[in-house]
Amino acid sequence: MALMMVTALMWCGCQSGGDEPGGNPTPLPNEKAIAFSGDLTEKSVSRAGDVGLETYYKRFKVWGFKNDASSVHIVMNGYTVNWINNSANTTASNSSNWEYVNQQGLGGMEQSIKYWDFSAKAYRFFGVAGASETNSSSGAYKPSEANPERYEVTYVADAYNESTTPYYSHLWFSDGDDYGKPVQLEFIKPLSRVRFIFTFEDPNDARETELTGKAFTPGDGGTIKMKGRVTVTYPLTGSSEKESFAATAEAEGITGFTQDYYASVSEEGGIVVSPYLHADGATSALSKIYTVLPTPSGQSNYTMTVSVNGDPKTTIVPAQYMTWLPGYLYTYIFKIHIDGSVTIDNVQSAFKPWIEHEKDDHTVYNW
Repeated sequence: MALMMVTALMWCGCQSGGDEPGGNPTPLPNEKAIAFSGDLTEKSVSRAGDVGLETYYKRFKVWGFKNDASSVHIVMNGYTVNWINNSANTTASNSSNWEYVNQQGLGGMEQSIKYWDFSAKAYRFFGVAGASETNSSSGAYKPSEANPERYEVTYVADAYNESTTPYYSHLWFSDGDDYGKPVQLEFIKPLSRVRFIFTFEDPNDARETELTGKAFTPGDGGTIKMKGRVTVTYPLTGSSEKESFAATAEAEGITGFTQDYYASVSEEGGIVVSPYLHADGATSALSKIYTVLPTPSGQSNYTMTVSVNGDPKTTIVPAQYMTWLPGYLYTYIFKIHIDGSVTIDNVQSAFKPWIEHEKDDHTVYNW
């Protein structure tokens, strides 16, 4: 499910302008400038409520490229875009309080106004939001800046410290139809979320069934990775319209998931109502979701072990269901049958906003 998706809108003017290696960009007069606005939106529904990016981050970096018949031209090379409150429409490059002109760091290349080149064969944009001094992204042209074919962004994704993990954007690509329109950069956090749930073939059995010794673990005896270096590769040539994602684990991680997900444990008329007998009613046990490092290359099958009224049971989830992509929540549903056996009943995955719990609550509407 999507981890909070951040959206940056880039409004573009006309004609050319770019940061060519070794060259100086020259703003053209009487043209509409590129300007930015930022929103946090959902993509997996037809429409959702918008929350400003500035609610979470007041700065992001953006890269932009355009193609002619044979070459790649740099339009924005890691431009810094800053949120400046109450500054909208005070400059030609600022329509929504986001400013990039002259927002470069000390000693950095001057960030000048940019314009659309309607004769370009294609445009590509992407960005990073939320980087910090302790976890900043590094970028590299491949094979070289003089002849860029792709651009790689690398940084650390840490499920133990979600707030220190930056967002990366999907690649925005157009070969002409979207020129002059807002360029919407969709940012996601390079982490996945996983939970497991128990249901009962006969719901009436829940109050009389005790589930203990729960463990959802890798079948190969390995660990579930929580921290690693992620690399996002953006193609700058050819017909590819998507970035690629890779993750390399740096730490051992955890041996398995041990707490299942359920909404609440409550009392009705003096009778405890729980998902099953003696379920943990502590706040820390409710709505348990694990944040983990994605596994875009896949992993082994997983084994669910649980004792049903003291009788150990196991079931296997095939490896084909254990590929975790960034931004998704994966739900594994196990059914307790009348005879006490356990089977995997369903595997669900969905992409929904990643709401940072350490922040203030925000309402996001779905319809």
